[in-house]
Amino acid sequence: MTINRSLAIIKPKQPFVDWANQLPDAKWETSFKDLQDDCTAFLIPEYDSDFDARMFIEKHCSEIFEDELFSWCTNEDWWPKIRTNKVFWEWFDVDLHSEIIDLVKKSIIRDED
Repeated sequence: MTINRSLAIIKPKQPFVDWANQLPDAKWETSFKDLQDDCTAFLIPEYDSDFDARMFIEKHCSEIFEDELFSWCTNEDWWPKIRTNKVFWEWFDVDLHSEIIDLVKKSIIRDED
């Protein structure tokens, strides 16, 4: 069954890897490949063009950026101070996928934070 969503996969670039490796509590050095192997995926609205999808991502850059940073480091004092949309695009690639098929018969359960 298809669903009325598209998918945006957020793929860290080298600046994110460099930031992660310089964290004071980094126990091991992570590689670019490590971070490219298991990326965060966001459901986004269906889109007619990549431009529309990218505009949606643009509107949510701050939220996505902070989610990516938090997944790696919960100490916000260690986060980069400048987190503009421009910096987001320097730190991340976004792979867009327009068709989502749900193979699971159970209802989706939302975890409201």
